[in-house]
Amino acid sequence: MSGKIWQITPVAAAVLPVPRWECVFGLNDCTLQEITFWVWIVRCGDVIGLVDTGLPLADDLSSLNEANQALDSQSVFSQVRPLSEILQQLGIAGEDISFVLISQWITYSTGGLSRENFPRAHVYCAWGGMQEFLTATPGHPPREFYLTKDSWAFVRELLMENRLTFVQRPLEVECGVTIEPTGGHHPGSAGVKIRTDRGLVGILETAFIQENILRGVPIGIAENAAECRSAILSYRQECDLVIAGHEPSAPQLLSDFMSASR
Repeated sequence: MSGKIWQITPVAAAVLPVPRWECVFGLNDCTLQEITFWVWIVRCGDVIGLVDTGLPLADDLSSLNEANQALDSQSVFSQVRPLSEILQQLGIAGEDISFVLISQWITYSTGGLSRENFPRAHVYCAWGGMQEFLTATPGHPPREFYLTKDSWAFVRELLMENRLTFVQRPLEVECGVTIEPTGGHHPGSAGVKIRTDRGLVGILETAFIQENILRGVPIGIAENAAECRSAILSYRQECDLVIAGHEPSAPQLLSDFMSASR
């Protein structure tokens, strides 16, 4: 296998119980399903990248919880860990991070987007999410949940420093690491493909739990269910392992895949 080979480490940033109907299209089930919000660390030698940046804190987190509770009173984030804490635990300094891939612009994926965390990293995201934020009324959630005030200010700095790339088609940001718009959940949803020594691993924001991947069924709150299903089926065909973006067992799935005999 030629080219760079990457290691992937998912680190939990938060846990959220949501009604099952949010996760699986066409399911009339109000029981709660725990989903996990991950920060994915990808490494190849001295090169380190991130997929997503965790949740916001303080008032922005409270606003997210209020929005979730409108659907179910028990839908509240727990076990929240800020990105700075995650990086410190792993011994990663902000200066060590070369690139950041954003799976969508919502604050639960961009909460740690700041100069303190990323003094030199290049940031990549799907153009569709920014376009919706700037020029259209988002379907869900409303604009207040697209970036925090501080993250929005940092986006301006990134643009001024030529460290932000809006992606409209698959883009290989490093040899063996590709981000691409998928749509489905939101117009700005993106998927990531990463080459490992066991094969190609896909991380798909347009799927919440592994049931979406295994059954090829869209999430329940897809803005475009057909796009969502198409992205899932495409990743299943192209990748050796596809992990749903909020699947609680993601570390075990990845571990089993990496340790399996060829």
